[in-house]
Amino acid sequence: MIRMFLENRVLVLLFLPFIIGIYFFLNFQTGYYVQSPANDFGLWSNFFSGNSWIYSFFSFIIIALNAISLNWVFNKNEFLERNSYIVSLLYVVTMSFYHSFYILDGLLIAHLFFILMFVQFLQIKQTSDARIYVFNGCFLAGLSATFHPPIMLGLPLFIVMPIIIRPFNFREFLIGIVGFGLPLIYGFVNLWFQKNSLAFSFFSYSEQPKLHADFVITLIVISILFSLSIFSLRSRLQKSSLRLKNQVRLIWVFILITIILGGLNFYYFLEIEHFSLLMIPISLLLSYSFLDKNYGIIATIFFYLTIIYSVIKFFILNPYQSL
Repeated sequence: MIRMFLENRVLVLLFLPFIIGIYFFLNFQTGYYVQSPANDFGLWSNFFSGNSWIYSFFSFIIIALNAISLNWVFNKNEFLERNSYIVSLLYVVTMSFYHSFYILDGLLIAHLFFILMFVQFLQIKQTSDARIYVFNGCFLAGLSATFHPPIMLGLPLFIVMPIIIRPFNFREFLIGIVGFGLPLIYGFVNLWFQKNSLAFSFFSYSEQPKLHADFVITLIVISILFSLSIFSLRSRLQKSSLRLKNQVRLIWVFILITIILGGLNFYYFLEIEHFSLLMIPISLLLSYSFLDKNYGIIATIFFYLTIIYSVIKFFILNPYQSL
């Protein structure tokens, strides 16, 4: 299956809804990932109401859209010499370890806006006017923050991202701040008009038990995938173009943002949901591992094991069994 997605066969994307549907069916049969009493949509929570079926349906749609859009970003910006569709499969499988995969919430919507942010930032060129791309990219990052408020903490790093590709420009710097801030202003104004409290928790958390077997295994999976991503890039970047090096640096800044957010939530609440944002850059970078002569076999074997575990966990583990 991995070989099919590694080749330039766009029709393999038709398998994605089927693969996503298998995960949804297994979760429906086992109730492994349960819906929280009130899904969090950040500053727009008052606009979202519905039953679990509606949330599951839109989650299905957005997961598929995110996977295809992220793969389009990968191919459009020539991360590899030829088109490949492994990124979409990587995103779907790794995201299947998180509640957001099965039930729509603000964090999953933030995924979509981050992918669109990369679409804008990766169009920035060193020698051409980049104001429109800086504004659009920061605006999308700010929009993601309205759906998931902890992202506000990443503002300094989002502003730095365009500087990686082109020299510092004070006007673009200010434009980025304005772009990031506008959605937040609208979000807070909405809260004020709705007479909702402006005081909210950056890190919402569940009262369900946190320390369980799947929790630890998921952290191990993330760590191994992240390590393979790092090792496989070394030889690739030594012979790559300046453009690809800048694109990878852009991704590293985003990785730093996700690690900070995930680390804070893990430290205070022993939850790993925020680490789901890390699946966006991991899906992009891990694709190199399958074509690397040193790590290709390791990456393939481990990814197959990850796929197997992502399925059998529905039958062998109690997700709320404390360690």
